[in-house]
Amino acid sequence: MTLYFRIQHVFSVLFFILLIGCSSAERIKTDGVLMKVGSEIRLITDQEAKTLCKNNFCEPNYVYSIDFGKKKPKPTPTPTLSPWPTPSPSPTPSPSPSISPSPSPSPSVSPSPGGDTMDYSKSKLGLTEAWKTTKGSRSILVAIVDTGVEYNHEDLSQNMFINEKEKNGTAGVDDDNNGYVDDVYGFDFYNNKGNGIDDNGHGSHVAGIIGAELNGLGTVGVSPEVSILPVKFLGSNGSGTAQNAIKAIRYAIAMGANVISNSWGGGGKSDLLNEAIQDAIKQGIFVIAAAGNDKSDNDQTPTYPASYAGVVAVASSDENDNLSSFSNYGKTTVFVAAPGSNIYSSYLKNTYKKLSGTSMATPQVSGALALALSLKKNLTQAQMLDVMCNNTEKILLQSVKCGRLNVAKLIKELAQ
Repeated sequence: MTLYFRIQHVFSVLFFILLIGCSSAERIKTDGVLMKVGSEIRLITDQEAKTLCKNNFCEPNYVYSIDFGKKKPKPTPTPTLSPWPTPSPSPTPSPSPSISPSPSPSPSVSPSPGGDTMDYSKSKLGLTEAWKTTKGSRSILVAIVDTGVEYNHEDLSQNMFINEKEKNGTAGVDDDNNGYVDDVYGFDFYNNKGNGIDDNGHGSHVAGIIGAELNGLGTVGVSPEVSILPVKFLGSNGSGTAQNAIKAIRYAIAMGANVISNSWGGGGKSDLLNEAIQDAIKQGIFVIAAAGNDKSDNDQTPTYPASYAGVVAVASSDENDNLSSFSNYGKTTVFVAAPGSNIYSSYLKNTYKKLSGTSMATPQVSGALALALSLKKNLTQAQMLDVMCNNTEKILLQSVKCGRLNVAKLIKELAQ
């Protein structure tokens, strides 16, 4: 205990010397400082940190984004605080609130057997074949940690998780005693209020890729039957803080999520965020994250949360089964690739839109796991991921560990 405190104290002081000595242009974007006291995480100012962090664990309150990696300047390493003897440097991103399409041409879309519009990704993944065995189950809960979800969207509303105690309770009261008031449709940690409604569009697009209904409207998700939990920590500009990301992950754990889908990143390496993610993984929850959009090798330059241990990192492939022009990669640290270029999905105000990014590839894997869990919920994480890895298309193996996702093969193997 004494050694831990001394190490913690030394690196608290070292970090803040470095923090004060760097200009804002030279370091990762932050919003104050996080201080851990017991199990509580508090947000304090840089000025308060000079005193309080001499005796407590502290780290920057990093800012994360949905569009991390694009238009990023040459990175400048910034040491992050760690209670271990060697702090880890992190690259400097420059988040952008907008989502840019890849330069590849827009592929055509075609109707599904139910009349829904299907882009090329559905055939690449073999979804029509997979659905002959299972279309999923509403007993599987996927938490979308993002900008929120338009939960009244025509193609999503029937697959939304509803907190019945709050829905049938008293407004302004925590009817289910879970610590969150009026969280009928998830929670909004960005604005600290019930219901994770989307005011950006990104989270709703992710939700449609995972679980748009097979209802003859719009599009259809990988798992047309599923329960979607909106957990909003990113604002309308697509950015949010580590403090709220931690709250979002812990809320998803508390609500019983089977899968947590994270199409965001770009901030520094946060030990406190990693602690929350590891708690999720230890409880058997699959944590999926976007590999990043700046064409870099995650084996050499980690990006978070995708590079935390146990997280399933996802790269993006295009309609020709090439690595998408923008996608990060990593033969060791990026688990799998999935279609992420020009993906057609649900958007704000009951509309639909094509977007590109590892943000779009990530929910393909989250949806595939939801579909798989509807068949074999009793498998361990390691067992399920082994089955997924062994039943991919064996391409892009110089870029990712397992190849390109194939849902038909995955479901066929699990059904045996």
